[in-house]
Amino acid sequence: MNRFAKFSALVVAGLSFSGAAMAQEWTFTDGAGSTITLPNPPERIVAFSSSAAGLMQFGIEPVGIFTDESTSEKSYAEFDLEGIEVIRTPYNQLQPEALLALDPDLIVTEYWPRTGDYSGGEEMHPEGRFAAVAPIVGVLQGDSAIGLIEDYGTLAEALGADLDAPEIEAQRDAFEIARAALAAAAEAKPGLKVMAASIDADNLYVAAPAGGAELQDFQRWGVNMVEPEAPEGEYWGVLSWENADTYPADVLLLDDRRGSSIREAVEAQPLADLIAGVGAGQVGDWPAWWIRTYAAYTAELEELTALIERSEVVTD
Repeated sequence: MNRFAKFSALVVAGLSFSGAAMAQEWTFTDGAGSTITLPNPPERIVAFSSSAAGLMQFGIEPVGIFTDESTSEKSYAEFDLEGIEVIRTPYNQLQPEALLALDPDLIVTEYWPRTGDYSGGEEMHPEGRFAAVAPIVGVLQGDSAIGLIEDYGTLAEALGADLDAPEIEAQRDAFEIARAALAAAAEAKPGLKVMAASIDADNLYVAAPAGGAELQDFQRWGVNMVEPEAPEGEYWGVLSWENADTYPADVLLLDDRRGSSIREAVEAQPLADLIAGVGAGQVGDWPAWWIRTYAAYTAELEELTALIERSEVVTD
């Protein structure tokens, strides 16, 4: 069951006076603490792209997916989307009519407590205009990516999924093996400093681990993550390239939502070698905010483990 106190599910059935089964009432409390109650369990689900991935790993397939450039298609790349309508729009330009055409019983997205936003745009919340299309559930974007996956499991179970299915158990087991291997690699390199970041031509954006669920997981499992100075509630500590060595880093993890282009941009930046890990060739990928499945997390942990194992402390 859900490890976050706010995130719970309860499905109850009523009986008619004759004893014959009536329709089930469906009640769910989401990551923002909002509770919805429907006369029947929802069948037609429309989900934000990352939410779709979180549900599909447990066998719950939406009738439609909505997405924008705020997320990465990596989140659902492992799934066959044949027969599922995908609505792609620029950020904050999704229109209710597009979702209404899919006739959903439920809209599933994510709630970001750091900012109080829901994925999908400014009006994607229980009081916004999308709520007139269908009730909205926001899965908590909290302090753990594995906790987020488990929360999707809780919602999927409430929607009828079998969390003890052999294929799901196998994915959990593979994840646990990868997690243990990462913890062992980190324990063997206690002085290794790892920095997660994004970049543009003018600045280095050092990620605040408190804003990244997967980065907090890495810390829990022993990875020594760089902690930048960042304004309260912000996701980055921003540095000019001239100050790129402000935080010593033996390993640089780059926001991989931009694919290989971000690696190329670092290679083209003459000041990037101020970061010790770049000069040493100790650069890898940071799966920034898109991990929603056991399978994807396992693959990313295996890559990070291999990077840590081959890296050395190169800072003072």
